[in-house]
Amino acid sequence: MKQNKQLVVNMFASVVTYVVTFGISFFISPYIVESVGTAAYGFIGLANNFISYASLISIALNSMAARFITIKIKQNDIEGANRYFSSVFFANSIVSIFLIIVFTILFFFLERIINIPSSIYWDVKILFALLFANCIIQQISSVSGVAAFATNKLYISSIGSIISQIIRVIILVLLFVLCVPKVSYMGIATVVCSIYIFVHNVLFRRKLLPELHIKRKYFDFKAIKELLSSGVWNLITRLGQILQDGLDLLITNLFIDSASMGVLSISKTVPTAISGVIASVASVFSPNFTILYAEGKKEELVKSVKQSIKIMGVIVNIPIIVLMVCGEEFFRLWQPTQDARQLHILSLFACAGLIVVGGVNCIYNIFTVVNKIKLNSLLICTTGLLSVGTVFVILNTTDWGIFAVAGVSTLYATIRNIAFTLPYGAHCLGIKWYSLYLDAFKSVLFVGVSTGLCYLIKCILPFGGGWLSLVLMGIMTAVLSSMVGLFVILTKADRKYLLEKMKLKRKNHE
Repeated sequence: MKQNKQLVVNMFASVVTYVVTFGISFFISPYIVESVGTAAYGFIGLANNFISYASLISIALNSMAARFITIKIKQNDIEGANRYFSSVFFANSIVSIFLIIVFTILFFFLERIINIPSSIYWDVKILFALLFANCIIQQISSVSGVAAFATNKLYISSIGSIISQIIRVIILVLLFVLCVPKVSYMGIATVVCSIYIFVHNVLFRRKLLPELHIKRKYFDFKAIKELLSSGVWNLITRLGQILQDGLDLLITNLFIDSASMGVLSISKTVPTAISGVIASVASVFSPNFTILYAEGKKEELVKSVKQSIKIMGVIVNIPIIVLMVCGEEFFRLWQPTQDARQLHILSLFACAGLIVVGGVNCIYNIFTVVNKIKLNSLLICTTGLLSVGTVFVILNTTDWGIFAVAGVSTLYATIRNIAFTLPYGAHCLGIKWYSLYLDAFKSVLFVGVSTGLCYLIKCILPFGGGWLSLVLMGIMTAVLSSMVGLFVILTKADRKYLLEKMKLKRKNHE
């Protein structure tokens, strides 16, 4: 019961975090685009993509740290937990030194790698320098966030994220109002937010897990080797993800133009926010999966996974349905200087694969929990390579442009999740290969039925063309979709479970 309460609290906090994050982006992005231009705005996403490329070097080490530390704590092996904790910290510090050298070289030769308009040359370079510095901060501080995971209190991390986003918007508003608009201000705000998150995580780590300490005597090469041997497959997974959709802005910059890169970056705002919700909600289930696995409760683990697929199938697809129904009107009002229909189509290309991935995403946690990520990693990397190759062929043989860049990765991701992720996830859980298909495909039915009903109502009711009408249309779509989700995806037992848990009045720290 306590785990169920924790799950609801964590999930609610996680969703609120991304609502706040998207809300801030919603208000800030149009002003930034208008102030600095579409091309300059595109470099924000491109710079973040470069950071994701550089972070590959540390994924093998950090991706499995929380799992090993949590299991040691649950086994009351505090010395073992400290070995992993301290070893990861010192290893991250060494990696950071290497990254500083790499980033310095990239900074001086950046204009030879990407196309930078002369009018924003130094603004873009400063942006990259600040985001490179932010990557170093996150590298050193990453292991400090393990306390929220190990104690299954992810809402603490969510609270920190919400506060950091508020700090971000305050800094951006002050800079854009008081100074000449520059895209590099995004880098300044990002660095300050990361420093705050670092301090927040350290303070709560000392409060939640005071038994964890960073000491040289705990540093153990064997622990690093064990983490790397398991985490290397997460590195390959991330590499595949980058090949699949993380190169889209770079490809657009190099093979089309900076303006098209800016358009694609704007169109990815909503899909990126939805992907963030998916990853965040999926991560809520991960601590519970890890704890149940560590305690050997196989039946409860299987039940928890199936339940998570259905719950996520409802939660993460509601914003996709709203985007399908209200997207063009939204982009027309949100970005009045851009082609609303083009942005809507591009965003739908990016979101189409999420309809299936939304509910299935929690299965990726199972691969990590049972430490069977090799096959999944290799397949993601393979489809990533196929995606990049297909995009190059289409760009050289057709005039599809950014539509090809946006759509190909979605197609490969959908095929992979249907043909592999679902049956292999069942295999890792020790159940029949087809056991998870029904729960996953209910999400597709949910989206189809809800979208059809909401479009019908949209055609019948006299909605206007302003923000008020759009908000009312969005609320109607979200409410109707929620009702359909409750009765299409969730069973009577699931509805009873959720209703009972949402009535809980216990405080978050219980």
